[in-house]
Amino acid sequence: MARTKKTGKMTTEAAKEIAEKIVSHFQLIITIIFQYFVNVMYHCVFSVQDSFEEQATQGSFLPQGRQDVVAAAIGRPEHPGRVRAVGAGVTIKQYFGSAPRMSRSSSSLPPEEL
Repeated sequence: MARTKKTGKMTTEAAKEIAEKIVSHFQLIITIIFQYFVNVMYHCVFSVQDSFEEQATQGSFLPQGRQDVVAAAIGRPEHPGRVRAVGAGVTIKQYFGSAPRMSRSSSSLPPEEL
C-alpha cells in the first residue's frame, strides 16, 4: 500500500512485481490452510458417523425421530421448531411426524415411580 499512488497504480514496476508475489504467496498459504481444515473436518465427521454406526449395529444407539445422529453428536436436543438441513419452513412435526403420546396412568408406572 505504501507503494501505491492515489490513482491505484504502483509507483514502480519493481514494486508491482513484489506486490504480486506477496499476493500469490498469501493466496497459496490460504489455499493450503483451507485444504488442511477441510481434510480435518472430513475425518472428524466420518469418525463421529462411524462411531454412531457402530453403536447402532450393536444396539446401543438407535436413531429415532428427534434423537438423530446430529442431536446425539451435538449432545443436546434440537432447538424447538427447527429442522436442520431440510430447507426453510419445514417444521419438526412435518418432517418427523407427531410425537407419540405417552399416557402416564398409574397402572403404566413402574413400582419405583409410584
